[in-house]
Amino acid sequence: MEQAKAVEAARLLVEARRTGIPIKELPQEMRPLVAADSNQIVDEISKILGHDIAGWKITFLYKPREIPFQSPIYSHLMFLSPAKIPASLTPSLFIEPEITFRLLADLPPRDRLYRPEEVAGAVEACPSMEIVDTRFDTKHRTIRQRLNERATLVEAYADHQTNGAFIIGPGVKNWRDIDFGATKVRMSADDKTIVESIGGHAFVDPFPPIVILANQFRKRDGLRKGQVIATGSFTGFFPVEIGQTIVADFEGVGQATATFVK
Repeated sequence: MEQAKAVEAARLLVEARRTGIPIKELPQEMRPLVAADSNQIVDEISKILGHDIAGWKITFLYKPREIPFQSPIYSHLMFLSPAKIPASLTPSLFIEPEITFRLLADLPPRDRLYRPEEVAGAVEACPSMEIVDTRFDTKHRTIRQRLNERATLVEAYADHQTNGAFIIGPGVKNWRDIDFGATKVRMSADDKTIVESIGGHAFVDPFPPIVILANQFRKRDGLRKGQVIATGSFTGFFPVEIGQTIVADFEGVGQATATFVK
């Protein structure tokens, strides 16, 4: 994508963030077509906002010749469980259970590849939830509809992969023997089940994308101790209500808890 178009697209999305007024879509001439375009716009948004980065999201189109989507998680959008989330911060009220990984040591820039066992030894697994939100107008096309079509998905991912915020639960250091493909997952609202699943992550195991990200970032600034990396949901996202106690329970791993407040 031409740099000037990426910058202008970023400015439109930043304005939507700052004003709370969503945009219907990006102008045709600056719409991202592939993951690299989306990442370019995300990088420009981060430059404009200047927020501290507390972690990263990585996801894939699962298509040949497509690089991963990568976007930052800003510090002010990351909460420790149990958390109270201002509804005004993420008005969609959509939430989904995830296993994120917190870095226990730096993974700095270097020429040599990071091997899976090295990365595994530098992270802990955390039961978590992501609040899904968008700076695009959802009156005529819902978030789910936008994500179900390739062209609008790539555009949606230019908005930080539809990230609203994250809730991070206590870390588990001895996670490597956990069979995430067989892990029971339950998300509830006031102890009423919203969704249950056995496994469900797109990679079966949420860890392998961490190795990919580490090797992407060894050519950039590296990854820092304390940062959290998210690789996707086990169930997809569901609507909840203000005031409900939302719990994501991963059997054998732990829980993350949050409540939206006015």
